[in-house]
This record gives sequence, C-alpha cells and structure tokens, in this order.
Amino acid sequence: MAPSDSAPAPRPQPSAAARRTPPPAAVAASIATVLLIAAFGAYQRFAQTSVFAIDTWWADTVSIERGSALFAVAVFLAQVGDGIGAAACAAILGALCFALRRPRDGAAILTAAVLGVIASEAVKALTLRTRPTGQLFESFGASYPSGHSMGAAALAVSVVLVVIGSERIDARLRKWIIAAAALWIVAMMWSRTALHVHWLTDTVAGALLGIAAAVIARRLWFGPASAPAIRR
Repeated sequence: MAPSDSAPAPRPQPSAAARRTPPPAAVAASIATVLLIAAFGAYQRFAQTSVFAIDTWWADTVSIERGSALFAVAVFLAQVGDGIGAAACAAILGALCFALRRPRDGAAILTAAVLGVIASEAVKALTLRTRPTGQLFESFGASYPSGHSMGAAALAVSVVLVVIGSERIDARLRKWIIAAAALWIVAMMWSRTALHVHWLTDTVAGALLGIAAAVIARRLWFGPASAPAIRR
C-alpha cells in the first residue's frame, strides 16, 4: 500500500464560546476551594493554638531590612494592592472593557473583585487570626486570609480569563500575559510576608480565594458555552 501524502489532521481547537467560560469542573473546584479555605480558618480558630512551622520558617527566610531596595518594592506593592488601589485597578480595567464593547468581560472583573472581598472578609471574621509581630508596614484587621493577595489574584486571573476568551490576542502574547499575571500574584504574596504583615498561609489562602472568585464571577456572566465545544 502506498504511503499517504495527506498531512495530519490539525488538532481540534476550543471554540471561542468554550474559551470564554470556565468549565463546570473549574467552577466546582473553585467552590470547593472556598469551602476548604473557610474550614482551614475554622481549624485555626478552634483547634490550632500556635503558628504553623512553615509560617515561621518562611517569615525568617523572606525577612528584609527597612530602607532597603526590596523594602521599597514591597511597600509599593502594598500601596498599590490596598483597598483603594485594588478598587481603582478593577474599575479602570472594567471601564476599559466597557469602552472596548466587552461589557460582560468588564462586569466579570468587577464581580470577581466584589465576590473576593465578601469571601475574604467573611473568612477573616470566622478565623480572627493574629498578624505577625514586627510589622514593617502598618496593617490592621485579622491576618487570614490576605486581602492583598486575594485582590491581586482576582484581578490577574480575571484578566487572564478575558485574554483566553479573546480571538484578537495571539497565542504568544497570551502566554506573556499569563506569565505576567502569575508574577504579579507571587510578587504580592512575597510583599505581604516580607513586610511581616501576613503569614505565608494567609497569602496562599488569599491567592486561592481570588482565583476562585475570578472563575466563579466569569461563569456567572458567561454561563455554559452556547456554541459547540470543539471546532476544526
């Protein structure tokens, strides 16, 4: 039999509609994550009486000197990621989406920010965890979870979901944006622990909470994909 000269069939690609909305598994995982974060907070309040070993280890490892270049970077991130800064960033990105005639993208970004704040404050009220001592930047309220980390993750992942659902952005640029979003989240988590205003577990919980809020908000505004999931 003569070998076939036909080229291999192209790999099926997700349709635009399928890319715009998170799959049910991602939504279920996000809801489970929120519940686990709340459960871990309850454990800290009612069962755990001391700081976790990983938290004390990380606090010692990531320590910085007041007045150093790293201190300036950490303070800058703390200021950008506070309540006013995070709200301003979400409002600007939401307004940009509305200006580009992508109202549901803008609404999803704003909804993620609101859901994240509600979930974060509820878990803080449940946990009432004390912040680390020796703070290098003035912070108030309960420590778990980190609101800054939550806000950074909610905003960054919301932007990533917008990018993934857009047909106007090529694959290479999409990868760079995803990498930048991940770097932003990690940098904010580092800032909060380096300034000794949060424990490592606070920032991990905050970041996971923000990711979950972004996924759930996206699903609320875009719902199930209305088009076929695969196109050739």
